[in-house]
Amino acid sequence: MKILQLTNRIPYPLNDGGNIGVMYYTQGFLNAGVELSMLAMNTSRHFVDTATLPALFKQLRHFVAVPVDNRIRPLAAFICLLRNRSYNIERFISREVAQALVRLLQETSFDIVQLEGLYLVPYVPLIRKYSKAKISIRQHNVEFRIWERLAAGESGLKKWYLSTLAGQLRRFETRHINDYDLILPISQQEAATLQDLGATSDMMVHPFGIAVEDMPFCPVTTPPIRLYHIGAMDWQPNQESVNWLLEKVWPLVSAALPEARLYLAGRNMPEEYFQKKWPQVEVVGEVADARAFEQDKSILLVPLLSGGGVRIKIFQGMAMGKAVVTTTIGLEGIAARADKEVCVADDPEHFAGKIIELVRDPAKIGALGQGGRHLMEQEYDQTRLIAGLIDKYKSLCTA
Repeated sequence: MKILQLTNRIPYPLNDGGNIGVMYYTQGFLNAGVELSMLAMNTSRHFVDTATLPALFKQLRHFVAVPVDNRIRPLAAFICLLRNRSYNIERFISREVAQALVRLLQETSFDIVQLEGLYLVPYVPLIRKYSKAKISIRQHNVEFRIWERLAAGESGLKKWYLSTLAGQLRRFETRHINDYDLILPISQQEAATLQDLGATSDMMVHPFGIAVEDMPFCPVTTPPIRLYHIGAMDWQPNQESVNWLLEKVWPLVSAALPEARLYLAGRNMPEEYFQKKWPQVEVVGEVADARAFEQDKSILLVPLLSGGGVRIKIFQGMAMGKAVVTTTIGLEGIAARADKEVCVADDPEHFAGKIIELVRDPAKIGALGQGGRHLMEQEYDQTRLIAGLIDKYKSLCTA
């Protein structure tokens, strides 16, 4: 089987959920013997020196990286606003990417073209014109919902602008919702939302999976109990959640637990986080090796207030045996039970209470870690999930 992955950035380094999610499929397909190619935008925002890419990329039949300048330009954003077009989408439309795509489609007969998210949708007409491949789209998130949730937490002009962006994305997503031969929502909740929007195309819920055997099982239940948050800090929902954690939750925790320590890690950490001092908080910024950073930590905090899809950091934390404290939104799409595999709380007092309870009773950290690891092994095994998707692709191509 010949598959072409289209991505709106090079999925490396593996320091955020977006890259990890794409590489999960890349590695899974290669392990399954698929002849895999990738066309990736090498964007100004997430630029990667291709000379630094790991050997895995050399296993690809074709790997094409196209420079794309997707910097936010106020004038272009204003013009899109006047024309009622989604600037979120427009920033990823590139003549050079289109030309590279046409060349690939002309020289190779692909069975499947897998779009890694909504930002690749403008290239669907070219795929239809130059290839007989079936088109699938992996829905990382229902994109407009992220912006709706962000807008809900704002007021005034910012609320209006974010609501406008959400509306533009919603119209785009709805207009193109049946452009594909197969839709791959990441959870049942996302599938239901897409169907409510009018999706009638073939659909297969395909959750993120994890190679559990490759993840070190390293619960930490002995003092000092270290808490952490890790995530790309140029993603607005992560900034929103960290601000909520630091301003609303952490004062309650630090007052009750003067020995507690919180570590904040993530790519593109805004300078303001390094400059401001919070008690018992260490701002680490980008880490070269996320697993090494997590190794000696006990509790993963994912206080997400907006966003969509699933939180890959939760999968990894559970596989490593970390206790996870998250919100209802953070747990969306993950078949974990509150107080069995994770802790869930949605207001500052209860969120802080869960943290305090775990730190004061480390045995509960161990129990949650064991439960999370078992759930990953039973429900989210990468090899089994990828094999099921390939079977679906084969039936799609022979239908």
